[in-house]
Amino acid sequence: MARHRNMVTDQVEADLPITPMLDMSFQLLAFFIMTFHPAPTEGQIAMTLPPSDQGGNSGIPDPTAEKPTKYIVHVVASETGTIKSMTVREEGSAAAEAKEIGVDIQNYFKELQALTKPLNGKPAKLTLEIDEKLLEAYVVQLIDHGIRAGFIDISPVPSDSRNR
Repeated sequence: MARHRNMVTDQVEADLPITPMLDMSFQLLAFFIMTFHPAPTEGQIAMTLPPSDQGGNSGIPDPTAEKPTKYIVHVVASETGTIKSMTVREEGSAAAEAKEIGVDIQNYFKELQALTKPLNGKPAKLTLEIDEKLLEAYVVQLIDHGIRAGFIDISPVPSDSRNR
């Protein structure tokens, strides 16, 4: 009779090579860090909110309130995204002819100041019809100068009425 002998083997441990995995993970990390390009941050656009003293009924229009004077500034952009031309006109006025402002932001600011000066604190609304090619930095400047000139309600809209 043959005897069975139990074969005793040494316990084998699984060898897990951690160094190549660490190398690969650091290479992937470096790749994603080097190729990440975040979107440019957008400027803060001031939006007009109703005064806090109006409470919950701020959505109900007051028929006795004076209607604000509305001005429209039309901004045309060049191919590079800079301002090509600007015109301003009063909405609903008999003289519907727009006044040419030019391309200088300071002329734009002076014109807005001249428009708000005779109003003596009466409400005025400014609508900026902006060409879609205009760079965001110029849009923020236009809104900022409008606020500094005394307009409390500024609405930037696309110049193409189909995109509104």
